[in-house]
Amino acid sequence: MRRVLITYVALCGLSASAAAADGAVFADPTVRADAAAPVFSFEGGLRYWYSNGEASKELYNVDGAEMVSRLTYDDLSVLSGEVFLNATHDPTGIFVKGFLSAGGIPKGSLTDEDFVHPSLSMKSYSSTLSDQHNGRITYFTADLGYNFWNTPRYRMGAYVGYNFWNESYHAIHCAQQAANPGICVPAITNNMGVISQDNDWHSLRLGLAGETQLTERLSLSGDVAVLFTQLDGKDQHHLRPEINPIPEDGNGNGVQFEAMLNYKVTDLFNIGFGGRYWRASAIGAAHFEETPGGGSPAIQHWEVERYGVFGQASIKFN
Repeated sequence: MRRVLITYVALCGLSASAAAADGAVFADPTVRADAAAPVFSFEGGLRYWYSNGEASKELYNVDGAEMVSRLTYDDLSVLSGEVFLNATHDPTGIFVKGFLSAGGIPKGSLTDEDFVHPSLSMKSYSSTLSDQHNGRITYFTADLGYNFWNTPRYRMGAYVGYNFWNESYHAIHCAQQAANPGICVPAITNNMGVISQDNDWHSLRLGLAGETQLTERLSLSGDVAVLFTQLDGKDQHHLRPEINPIPEDGNGNGVQFEAMLNYKVTDLFNIGFGGRYWRASAIGAAHFEETPGGGSPAIQHWEVERYGVFGQASIKFN
């Protein structure tokens, strides 16, 4: 009887140990499930973009056969500050990113050319030069995307988004550079405003974004987007009230590209340096029929370009 009791106690102890072991086995999946719970990573910070730019408008006659006028804004340098935020849902690869910025365009120039045409009273080619000052730039971008390739070292995703880009220019002074005696002769040398332009570019963005880890702390990222854009603009010739203001519109396309080298100072704090290029164009109309003097709409072609370097500082956490 004593031997039977000992055997029974031993078997019970073995069963208890096995049960404990089984409990440990069943506990592991619970721990792994907790570890695999949805995780979000966030990055936010400040960025400064120093850029230069140009913008030009070509006006054609009603049938688009001949160029009537061309306005070229040049040397439009900007220092703009940005606030940005990126968020990624790591298990699914879904991400959102965006930034908001504003800045001034303190200097630049405007060359205003008018071409000889039978329908115009002008008898000779005109080219006037003005200074640009107190211009402004504002832009906003928001993207939603998915990382279809995501490894510890490489990441690549596609996105769709929206970009709003406004630039305004204000030209003062006016001096004739050609031989036309009827425009800006004598030269306007005071701070009188001659022409102002305000353009809103609304764009659908389709793009790719990627990142590669070069070392433990150094990474390289890039972003390229194709734009399908709509222009909403307004031209004001301050010395010609009969055509002031001129509503403008158009549709076109463009591209936005940037690349950045990022350094992880700590697990929380990052700094980065990079370059960026933006370009957009649109073909549409300048609506002289909506001005006080009336007239016919003129075909126009707008182009705007901006390029430069930026630096940023950010906080990144899960």
